[in-house]
Amino acid sequence: MKKNDLAQMGLGIAVVLCAPAFAQEIPPPLSDPGNTGGWVINPSVSDEFNGDDFDRDVWFNQGESGNWNGQWRGRAPSEYDPDNVRVEGGFLYMTARWDETHNFSSGNGGGNSQGTWQYGDVPITTAALLGKNFFHYGYMEMRSKAAPGPISSSYWTTGVGGETDAFESFGWNPNNRWSGKRFHTSFHDWRNGSSTYGRRIWENDHILDFGVADDFHVYGFEWDPNYVAIYIDGAMVNCVTREEMGDAWVANNPQRPWIDMETFDWEINANDLRPEHFNGRAGIDFIVDYSRVYQRVSGGSGGTCPNLENLLKNPGFENNMDGWTGTATITTTTRSEGSKSAVLNGSATIEQVVPVKPNTSYILSGWANSADTNQADRWFNAYLGVKDHENEVSDVRYFFNRWHEKSLQFTTGPSATEATVYFTNAPQGGATYVDELHLREAKYPLSGNSGEIDVRQK
Repeated sequence: MKKNDLAQMGLGIAVVLCAPAFAQEIPPPLSDPGNTGGWVINPSVSDEFNGDDFDRDVWFNQGESGNWNGQWRGRAPSEYDPDNVRVEGGFLYMTARWDETHNFSSGNGGGNSQGTWQYGDVPITTAALLGKNFFHYGYMEMRSKAAPGPISSSYWTTGVGGETDAFESFGWNPNNRWSGKRFHTSFHDWRNGSSTYGRRIWENDHILDFGVADDFHVYGFEWDPNYVAIYIDGAMVNCVTREEMGDAWVANNPQRPWIDMETFDWEINANDLRPEHFNGRAGIDFIVDYSRVYQRVSGGSGGTCPNLENLLKNPGFENNMDGWTGTATITTTTRSEGSKSAVLNGSATIEQVVPVKPNTSYILSGWANSADTNQADRWFNAYLGVKDHENEVSDVRYFFNRWHEKSLQFTTGPSATEATVYFTNAPQGGATYVDELHLREAKYPLSGNSGEIDVRQK
């Protein structure tokens, strides 16, 4: 569904753009269709891509006319190529190509997690639009479809001291069944003198029940003075307060937006990339319908994170194993929150059967600590998942030896009345702690129920 279609659905209008020649009614955020938050579009950092070019008052095309605007040229071995950006039919197209004819720059621009790649070591060109203007707090929303290959499709921001990744999608990884369904959001620390400088300091990994390259979806990220909230198709995935994040909260200063594509060597080693993964020089496209930044007309905060219903019984093991079956030990020595957690040793599984509604989407999350992992040469996996809901089993994997939260979403079948939530460290059996599990309906605000919403459709 395009922008004008949404405006005709009887929704409240967030703003009319100021320039009369380009005036267009923009609907409020999909997460707040009634505009109870008093949102207005910031046109200096937003683009509908409805003309024959991107808005040149909003964006730099990285590398155009040899200008890099004091910023990097892409994640080596890939490099941004301004010829890989076009606007047509109301969409922005960014293309990743296998292009042996490209004149690659020397160096690598930094930013690699592994290896010493240089630009052009593997001849992949990508693209980037860099914002010309900054904003301070707001709600970022993009309707897009990731490129169907081993390349990122991302919407993110940079500013003094910190970077926010509204989302980084990776279209395809034959070695990781979760990669193409991952909705990844994070903060990076760029504070001078910080002990964690250059590192990803906070992240939220959510496993979708669809592939990011399969169709268009609406991704939302609210950056509030007091919290960050993450949305998919208008439904809240997670909300984390500034207090909960502590020193990991690095997004204090104004930010400028980026839309780009990159090789991710932690997903696939660049030596394993092949021309056919990119349709050769023809390339594969990251397609964007719109990128919008809304801000509250009041200039204030939305308050704090909401208290969300939890459909699980005894989700934090405060009542020992009440409500759960399987083998686990209750401990008070290591926990995420509260006074207790459960620890699985050997190859163990715990389960809880919960009532559900048919044809309904749910979000399942939890905190875990894979204590036996040393994050060097000993990695132990654990899994949070759901089964027996008239659809395929869905799960998410944990492997860090620290408390970290992950989540997944699933949709029940047409006659489902129950689902089984489980946590397991099988088959490896490394000691794993689990705490603060949470199950709730996914509320899509433009649907009549919790099912699929119209805005997903082209």
